[in-house]
Amino acid sequence: MNLIKTSLLTAGVLLSQFGMAQDDTFKLDESYQIDKQGTIYLDSDDANVRIMGSDRNDVHVKIFRKVTRKGMVFGNESFEVQVKPRNGNLYIQDIQQQVSVGVVGYIREEYEITIEAPNSVNLDINGDDDDYDIRSMHGSIALEVDDGDARLTNCQGNSFDFNFDDGDLVMDGASGSLTLSLDDGDADIRNASFENIDLTADDGDIEIATSLSDNGTYSFRVDDGNIDLTVLKGGGTFHIYHDDGHVSASQAFNIKMKEDDETKLELNNGSARVKMRADDASIRLRSI
Repeated sequence: MNLIKTSLLTAGVLLSQFGMAQDDTFKLDESYQIDKQGTIYLDSDDANVRIMGSDRNDVHVKIFRKVTRKGMVFGNESFEVQVKPRNGNLYIQDIQQQVSVGVVGYIREEYEITIEAPNSVNLDINGDDDDYDIRSMHGSIALEVDDGDARLTNCQGNSFDFNFDDGDLVMDGASGSLTLSLDDGDADIRNASFENIDLTADDGDIEIATSLSDNGTYSFRVDDGNIDLTVLKGGGTFHIYHDDGHVSASQAFNIKMKEDDETKLELNNGSARVKMRADDASIRLRSI
């Protein structure tokens, strides 16, 4: 008799973890204090993130996450977001713990993070599978993205530090210094005025339109892809090392040296130093 009761109890516990249809919803809508030169630290997983800068004094954080499960689901999940102001900064981190044995049906997730912040604050972002839309943020911006895309519009800070494992970057309007590492992705950067660039790409197409600063340094290293550099203003020397690729330049560039694995050009009206190293890439230079 005890064995039968134990078996029924065990079966009941197991069945309680199954669901034919289930919705889990998380909502947060709060405002938090931050220093004008503080930093927002964001660590999230699989979210659509939108960050907008303005002349406001605090940070408004709005989060909506809904998980819809249909069919037979065995397992459980816990989800929470910790938001902590500390030392003039703001830390936002989602904590997800999931134990899943099997699903017969489907799981659908909606996850949106919207942040309205003072445009002077800095951003330090770490994402696993997130997409970002960042607008009018004028502090320094650091992005560590494992698998996702980012679009930045009118961000006029002095420092951009990006590391993408597998994703695309689009920027419209930028200045200061750019450090960019792409493992497998493309970059499309327009209307920029960078003073320094340090770019490394393993496999991707790079399109950059920027002015060149006198005495600025610009380094491009691409293993397998294409580089399309448009100089909006300024000039300097362009030293290109190429193993197996094609180099072309518009008529504004003066060819100083051209060999099988090395090309040197000059563009008047500036003294910037541009170095490019390409293993198996095509390089195109233009001036407007």
